[in-house]
Amino acid sequence: MDKIAVHMRISGVAVSDSDVDSRRAAATSLATSWGKEKQVSTIVSKAADVAEALGGDGTPSPTLGGEIQKAIQKKAPSFLYEERPLDVSVCAGMAMVSMLGASPGAGGWSIPDVYATALWSALAYQPALAADRRENLRREVLDAAARWSATVAEKARERINVPDPSDVEITIDGNNVTNNFKKAMADTVEALSRNAALDREELDFLWWAQLGRSRLLKKQLSAITEPTRIVTAGIEGARMLRRLPCEVHREIVLRTLDQDPELDLPEMLVAIGEDRAVLSGALIKNYVVAHPTVFPLLHALVTGEVDGSGASTKRRVSEWGERALLEAGFARLMSQGAGKL
Repeated sequence: MDKIAVHMRISGVAVSDSDVDSRRAAATSLATSWGKEKQVSTIVSKAADVAEALGGDGTPSPTLGGEIQKAIQKKAPSFLYEERPLDVSVCAGMAMVSMLGASPGAGGWSIPDVYATALWSALAYQPALAADRRENLRREVLDAAARWSATVAEKARERINVPDPSDVEITIDGNNVTNNFKKAMADTVEALSRNAALDREELDFLWWAQLGRSRLLKKQLSAITEPTRIVTAGIEGARMLRRLPCEVHREIVLRTLDQDPELDLPEMLVAIGEDRAVLSGALIKNYVVAHPTVFPLLHALVTGEVDGSGASTKRRVSEWGERALLEAGFARLMSQGAGKL
C-alpha cells in the first residue's frame, strides 16, 4: 500500500493528495471485502479480472471497474472508471498486495492461498508490458502472489511435533463413570494423523516417480518425446497432491529434462499431438474451461484453442512442465477441495 502514490503516476495525469487518499481507502476496503469471499470459483474469477486489468491494454472488465468505482466514490464522488481506467488496476493491484502482505498459515488452502495461486498463474503467463510504470505494478503483484504460493506450499508440508497425551482423568460418581480420554488424546492423534497424511502423499509421489512410467499414456517415460513427457509428468504428478505443489515436486516432474527446447503454445500442442485427447480426458474440465486465463495450458489441451497474448510467447519445456503441475494441482483442489492432513 506504501507504493500507491507511485503507481498512480501510471495514468500520466496530475495526482493530488486527495486522489491518493481515496484510492488507498478503496484498496483497503476491497482487500477486506475480497478476503471474506468463500466461493472458490468467485475468488478465481476475481483474480482473473484483476490480472486482466494489470496486463494487456489495462482496460478492466465492467464488473471490476464498477466495483472499484463504487469503492473510490466513497471518498471521491466524481470518479468514473471509464475516464481513468488505469486507476482500477492500481486499486485492484494494491488490494491484492495488501491481502498477501501477511504471513501464510500452514493449512495450505485458505482464501488468500486461492487468490495468490490464481494471480500467479494468470500473471506469469502474460507477456511483460512495454510501459515501465505499468509493468512495475504488474510485477509487484506477480511477485507477491508467487512468494505467497511458494511459501504456503512448503509450510503446508511441514511435519509438526507430536505432543504427549494430556493426563487422563476418571471420575466415579455412584454408578456413573466418566473420563476425558478423547480430549486427552485429541492433540496427539491430530498431529499423528497430519504427519501420516503427509508421509502418504510423499510416498505416493516418490513411488510414481520411481516407476518411470506414464500411467496416462501407458508408456515408459523414455519412449515419450520430451515436450509431451514433461507436461504429462506435471499433470500426473498433480493427481497425487493434497495441497499446492512445492519446489521438490517441480524438481521431480523435471527429473528427465534433457534438451529443454523453447516452444510457444501452438507449437506445444503440435508436439503433444494425438496424446492431447488422453491428457485432456484426465483433467478437471469445468474450472479449466471457465477460467482460461488462469489455466491457459490446460484450457488449450481441453479445447485446442490458443487465444490470448501469452500464447505466442516462447517458453522452455521446463516452464510448461511446471505450469502443467501448478494448473492441474490447482484445478484438482478447486474441484475436490484440500485433502485431509
